[in-house]
Amino acid sequence: MALLNVDIDLLRTFLTVLETQSFTRTAELLLRTQPAISQQMKKLEDTVGAPLIARDRNRITPTTTGLVVKSYAQGIIGLNDRMIADLIDSAPPVLRIGLPDDYAAVFLPEILRLAAERLPNTEISCHAGLSLTLARQVAKGELDLAILTADPDRPCLHVINEPLVWVAASGFDATQRPLPLATFHDGCTIRQSGLATLQDHYIPVRISHSSNANTMIITAISGGHAMGVMPACTARHAGLRTITDAALPPLPDISIALQIRDQASPAIRKLALAAIEAVDPAMQQNGLTRHRA
Repeated sequence: MALLNVDIDLLRTFLTVLETQSFTRTAELLLRTQPAISQQMKKLEDTVGAPLIARDRNRITPTTTGLVVKSYAQGIIGLNDRMIADLIDSAPPVLRIGLPDDYAAVFLPEILRLAAERLPNTEISCHAGLSLTLARQVAKGELDLAILTADPDRPCLHVINEPLVWVAASGFDATQRPLPLATFHDGCTIRQSGLATLQDHYIPVRISHSSNANTMIITAISGGHAMGVMPACTARHAGLRTITDAALPPLPDISIALQIRDQASPAIRKLALAAIEAVDPAMQQNGLTRHRA
């Protein structure tokens, strides 16, 4: 008879759902998306061949099979966590954090403060890049975690929604055509959103300035050479003038998310949870409101 192994991550998800009474809260605690939690629960039920939970109004209760799985899962996870604690140093020698350059000024100070408190002897290695590049690096294990603009085609943990805004220097003529735009290099999600919005409204546009450094983009915009599109938090932090000209169409919101590598240590996962909570004061300071998916 072939051996059947149960993935310990599925058991942890099952216990967390019972503890929190919420798939949404479980996703937040385990740093996964809510659809991923639903898929894990279905996979575990398929593995054991029976339903594990029952829903009654606002309660999630284990079925008869669920009670059996719960008792075993508690012992298995307890042994696993004790083994990890005994064999693996909870503080990694290096923590690799990724952020787009325009997010670093807003989010990085609080993340570094948390890292200094929780991992005082760990080297903090910071990496800047486009969100798509950072997401691939996390997926390949080259980064431990990243705060980035969410890509709907990649799994990540939604943190907040944030509006995009048009920015320009005082006196900039937003009616000129083609409209000069300063933005990040090709591949930037925000650049793509800005260009798509202008094209959808039949506004001719040209990329007049591009860079991989946010300070260079801000310099071009502040000098009156071009208009820019960026997250509201970046614009406020840089002191840029937001423009709401009738000649410009409204921009969509973006989703700022956190992505963490699959095999991250418990210490890194705890730091990631703290980093999510740290977004609150950073956003409130910039006049934004947090939204949970």
